[in-house]
Amino acid sequence: MIRKLAIAASLTALVLAFGVPQADALSRERWTDPAPYGIFFNDYDPNFYTGFVPRVQERDRIKVHLARGNQLRLRMVLPEATLDNYLTDLVAKHDLYKEVIDKELITLTSNTAWEDFQKRFEAEGLRALAAQKASLSAPEWRALNVKTIDKLNPERLYHIQKDFGAMTASWTALLKTSPEPTDLGAKLDLVNALFQNRIFAYKLSPEQETALAEIIALAKADDGAALGPKIEAFFHGVTDNIYAIRDGKIDYYEFTAIWAAGTYDKTTTVDGRTIPMITTPGIWTFIPRKHGRGQIGMVDYVSSAGYYGILPMFPYEYGGGIAYNSIHNTGISNWIQGHPLVPKEWRTYNEGSRSGKAYNRVALTSRGPVSHGCTRLNTGHLGTLREMLPSTSAAMEGIVNYRNVSQCYDVFDRRGDGKNEIMGVQYYFAFRHTKSRVANQIWSQNNRNDFYAWLYGDEMNYGPIGQVTFDEVCTGKFVGKKARVGETYKGLTLYEAPYEPETLQFYKIKGVGNTTTKGYNFNRELRRVGYPYTIDRKILMLE
Repeated sequence: MIRKLAIAASLTALVLAFGVPQADALSRERWTDPAPYGIFFNDYDPNFYTGFVPRVQERDRIKVHLARGNQLRLRMVLPEATLDNYLTDLVAKHDLYKEVIDKELITLTSNTAWEDFQKRFEAEGLRALAAQKASLSAPEWRALNVKTIDKLNPERLYHIQKDFGAMTASWTALLKTSPEPTDLGAKLDLVNALFQNRIFAYKLSPEQETALAEIIALAKADDGAALGPKIEAFFHGVTDNIYAIRDGKIDYYEFTAIWAAGTYDKTTTVDGRTIPMITTPGIWTFIPRKHGRGQIGMVDYVSSAGYYGILPMFPYEYGGGIAYNSIHNTGISNWIQGHPLVPKEWRTYNEGSRSGKAYNRVALTSRGPVSHGCTRLNTGHLGTLREMLPSTSAAMEGIVNYRNVSQCYDVFDRRGDGKNEIMGVQYYFAFRHTKSRVANQIWSQNNRNDFYAWLYGDEMNYGPIGQVTFDEVCTGKFVGKKARVGETYKGLTLYEAPYEPETLQFYKIKGVGNTTTKGYNFNRELRRVGYPYTIDRKILMLE
């Protein structure tokens, strides 16, 4: 993957030369914390997701944010269809997996994630819970689904409730006292203030600009009677109608996932601090891949190169030739035996091994400068991301990917209670690798203290989890498709999302090659369970 066609040659030279500023901070010492991270496996086999995240089928309800600290945040406003079908979707997914396994269409390899999923499925009584749909009222059924999502996905589901009348009054007061906005940036600042952290408008249509001007004039004229309906109509327009207002209140559920992310293999210097660089900052949307070595023409492209994990990639920028900038997996896996960097204890790690023997490989992403221009996630986290997105490629086109300028943090009010925090994650690995994709240098030791000292430096005030603070940080803003330095915040705390265990089951397809058309289609179809999508049983060789 490369940054842009115009700089392809210079970027390639940079990668080959490892021309990264502050390279003397790198080390070839071994990581010493033995706690296992990443996903352990043996061969590059197809895989399916064995966790419990919900799926959202509407692209406008899904936003992706990448920011300082090297983490990617996915936020989903859950529609009623997701809440109504969560339990029944889990049953459908479980039963489809079981059917292709029982009919020996696939052979499970490497690990026992399927058995772990099945045990949890049965222990939670998910089939019996799903069967209650026929006997429960609509509110009771909704509540059961919400309770189950929360239980199976701790610290990820948030109930957001807002008095829309109070929001309108507060916004009207702001409009009344603010100077007339003279450019798009100022207008967007006002628009986003209507529902802070939940409106991320970066453009306005001519009709929306006219409506905003009218609302500002009414606010300054104290014409309250005319304002209410106009503000509500404007609100729905700039938020793509994803927030329902009932009885004067916004009341909905939001699902947030935060994962460590690898960024471009280069640092940048801001205010004397050397930090990881975020390339292609601004607004990018998921696009179908029209060039490549795999099956093309879709967003959930699967590469023929094994190190991409036989997993979907999510392109957002075409770079020329067959190259795209994408969100993809680690792009590297490490042979464990004899590896000079991974903890020695990993050589005997066999938890969940199907054979009972130690694994051959570990897929581990670098939370730091590592890629050729793309955004890397841990392999299991990429599988989780795919599970949360719409079933079809067409429905994924246009999902918005907000990429901050390098120095600005992801400041977010995750609970919707007015408390802003800096987003982070409990993951402490950062490394660089050779051209042949072998990790050979680390940016820091893999303990929280050393890692944060490298990642955040003197910007932070170190403390226990939940007590790391920052004296002053900026957050990003977006005008048109450009990222800019946004608002400054003082005294914020770092939210450190728990590291999510990675749940993928590896398998081989009976009589089908991984990188054949039939293999690509099988791999992709098995990931698509979710109302209202109908699984194509012929693709899965079930008919």
